Amino acid sequence: MKKVHGLIATLEEMGDYLELDGANPFKSGAYPKAARALQEFGANLDDYVTGNRLTEIPGVGKGLAEKIVEFWNSGRIAELDELKARIPAGLREMTRIPGVGAKKVRALREALGIATVADLRAACGDGRVAGLKGFGDKTALKILGGIDQLEKFSGRHRLDFADRLAEPILEFLRAHPDVIRAEIAGSLRRSRETVKDLDFVAAVRNAEKVMADFTSLPDVTSIIGSGDTKSSVILGGKIQADLRCVAEAEFPFALMHFTGSKEHNTRMRALAKDAGLKLNEYGLFPEGSETSHPAATEADVYTHFGMEYVAPELREEMGEIEAARERRLPRLVQHSDFRGVIHIHTHYSDGKPALADYAKWAAEHGIQWMGISDHSRSLTVANGLSEERVRQQQAEIDAVNAEFAARGVRLLKGIESDILANGALDYSDGFLKSFEFVIASVHSYFNLTEADQTTRVLRALEHPATTVLGHMTGRLLLARDGFDIDQKEVIRAAARHGVAIEINANPWRLDIDWRLIRFAVEQGCRLCVGPDAHAMDGLSDTRFGIAMAHKGWLTADDLLNTLSADDFLAFARKEKK
Repeated sequence: MKKVHGLIATLEEMGDYLELDGANPFKSGAYPKAARALQEFGANLDDYVTGNRLTEIPGVGKGLAEKIVEFWNSGRIAELDELKARIPAGLREMTRIPGVGAKKVRALREALGIATVADLRAACGDGRVAGLKGFGDKTALKILGGIDQLEKFSGRHRLDFADRLAEPILEFLRAHPDVIRAEIAGSLRRSRETVKDLDFVAAVRNAEKVMADFTSLPDVTSIIGSGDTKSSVILGGKIQADLRCVAEAEFPFALMHFTGSKEHNTRMRALAKDAGLKLNEYGLFPEGSETSHPAATEADVYTHFGMEYVAPELREEMGEIEAARERRLPRLVQHSDFRGVIHIHTHYSDGKPALADYAKWAAEHGIQWMGISDHSRSLTVANGLSEERVRQQQAEIDAVNAEFAARGVRLLKGIESDILANGALDYSDGFLKSFEFVIASVHSYFNLTEADQTTRVLRALEHPATTVLGHMTGRLLLARDGFDIDQKEVIRAAARHGVAIEINANPWRLDIDWRLIRFAVEQGCRLCVGPDAHAMDGLSDTRFGIAMAHKGWLTADDLLNTLSADDFLAFARKEKK
């Protein structure tokens, strides 16, 4: 799966660079089209590569198939490398500005000689962009706002992007003959929603050889520094990756230290000092001694202080040390606890899979129920469902359920209802009763004042049909801040009205923010992980939602996903408080 993700990202990048280069629109457009096709492709791509069957995939012609094979075998595409070497990196950077695609960047380059984001900001400020045909004052102001957003989030990367790059490197390290043990460390191991760089720790026999091979990996575009204990590289021209090599006896201490957080480590060192010890990345040393207490794992380090093992996601200095010392850390929910998943879009609205595709996936993955929740009628941009199409879908759900009943799978009839500007739900109250559950979400009017936005959402929570509040702030990580809303008041209201809060697992959202999850539980709220899937591949994003659940200290009892279908529907039907 990681290899497929890398291929998809490379094809999208290739399309951008070809458009920046002024290539034939048919050629440049073929790459993102193929990337979308692969996102929706459910079969094993390796079988199609080795079997010379790539052209059977819609949108993949002979030329594209050759490029895919090239990437599959080498991890890169030579033509893309040549384009990157020839086209200024600043042009590609400009395509990351919200609302500024490769076509606009090329037009700005040709008309004004703009080559960097700084050039573009200056041209927007002095009126040159507004004076161009097809742009104007509003476009210039919008571009300036997009540049502000880009710079605000500069140097950060979404969790899924970092994970996608880190996994192949971890696999390389673990397979290396001179590596004894290796792990991902840093903020990625702690499942922070965005990360700055990648950290790896390896116990090795021959550091010189491991470092040489690490700095020679295909994705390495530049080497910042290389030594026997630490090497730093840039991967794909985008993100820094650091590798630290240690002796096997030092590994648990190094992994703990470089996992962090800084605040967690500071507290642990203070505990060690109080006990007459020194804790660092090399070991746990009695005062005045150079011989460390032995530890085979991180758990052994915590045990030395009479503590429970603290999972990496919890190491944020938010009460985990006290809880570990008092042996009251929660048993964190696991994917094996899941019996159902909600927030799933089909081809009826803006998703791709058919209902039967989801039912088949559930049967193959041990999931008992899936809550179908396409967009409601007001969200026309997402092909929202009219009442007639809802009835058609619900009839098909009945048919699919009859087909898959023997396999223990059930599709639930839901909807992701827009919360309208006045706080009402989409559809009439009578028609809303045809759904077995309702996710209420904001998709419009993001610029309301905090008071008005809060009042709007509170009204939706009061509606008897509302089961779950979807993506509570509407944020898009590293692209758009959430709208202004009193989140704690919304959580309190959800608890009062018996409405669950979604942990939206889409890595662009990861909304509700994990820092508020424990507050929600304290108020009496239940939560529910929803992948917000629009393609089969999107179901795998559930793992990011589980990571956020871990950061919020959630147990199986806190999540609706662990209920049977009947118990979930009982929650949805219960009389509102």
